[in-house]
Amino acid sequence: MKNLSAKHWLLVFVLASLTALGPLSIDMYLPAFPTLADDLNTSISNIQISLSCFLGGLAVGQLFWGPLSDTYGSRKPILISLSLFMIASYLCTTVEQIEYLWALRFLQALGSSGGLVIARAIVNKRFDREQTLKIYSILALIGGIAPIVGPIIGNEILKSFTWNYLFLAMLFFGLIGFIMTALFLQEHPEAVRSENTKTAHLAIYRQLFQHRSFLIYTIIGSLAFSSLMLYISNAPILIMEAGGLSGDAFSVVFGINSIGLMLGSFLTSTVLQKRLSPKRIIFIAATIQVGCASLLILFLQMNFSIYNQLIALFFFIVPLGMLFPTATALALRPFKETSGTASALYGASQLAFTFFTSLLINHFSNGSMIVMAVALLACATISFIANKFTDPS
Repeated sequence: MKNLSAKHWLLVFVLASLTALGPLSIDMYLPAFPTLADDLNTSISNIQISLSCFLGGLAVGQLFWGPLSDTYGSRKPILISLSLFMIASYLCTTVEQIEYLWALRFLQALGSSGGLVIARAIVNKRFDREQTLKIYSILALIGGIAPIVGPIIGNEILKSFTWNYLFLAMLFFGLIGFIMTALFLQEHPEAVRSENTKTAHLAIYRQLFQHRSFLIYTIIGSLAFSSLMLYISNAPILIMEAGGLSGDAFSVVFGINSIGLMLGSFLTSTVLQKRLSPKRIIFIAATIQVGCASLLILFLQMNFSIYNQLIALFFFIVPLGMLFPTATALALRPFKETSGTASALYGASQLAFTFFTSLLINHFSNGSMIVMAVALLACATISFIANKFTDPS
């Protein structure tokens, strides 16, 4: 594998800033939910809908910006999407009714999704097959920082300012991404602007749905993302309500698990990709997850200490850092010329899987964490089986 040059590392830094914008926009305002509910005279459940609106905007936006980048290149769509994000972020500071916040969070997500989906496409287009896995691992590593620093930044802002300044902070991060894109992201000389990508995006989507390798690795990546979201949404109940730990302890546990996610990405970008094939990495990650999810179910049923449960959960999360970059690289690898469209469908599928998984879990949930653990086991098992049906890589 060729070493990355200084110019490549600068590009990776720009792409990382674009990739982290969406997660930061999710996590930064979570500490402000009670304050937002009071100021907007609504319930916390209505504030939570604004998070769902953001996730919906991420899904729709990726399907829009991805194909657009195949037609018009990467730079202009990213600058336009970041402009939309910054405008929506500013308008969020002015809302007085919850319905306006829902709409503006959706627009915010539409804007942030441009950098997210196009960043994946740029990696696939501009780097060789060995370098892509390394760079996707780096992006996942940096993306793992967002759940740690996002709530911390939000808490610090709320100590001295009102919730409005959270959205000004988001605007500021969007501005940083805009400036770095304008200064350092040069359009690729082989950017595709063919008539095919301008007129036949539906045909490209049809081709993607007929490509077995893309579908399988998209399923594996989507199940990994669904597992992460299941953990995030159920962690407060597992750790504080059922486990009896304090809010401070929850923050520590959340941070440790985020470091575990980063550790998995780091190992993939360094040791694992040099010694193992990507398919083998997925096999090992899914095998570990099946074992850890089974242990978690056992510990919950036997009423083991919360600390035993957290150890099993930690070692379930670490392999997610292996799955995210590997599944992404393998799914997008065959589609160099239509990377934007492939990246769009890949990213939207992750959110769609998460949405339907959440609905299914809510339907069967009786308040017990065993339902979550069974869902994690199911996701890992399906990934393990699906990997068997892929070609050697």
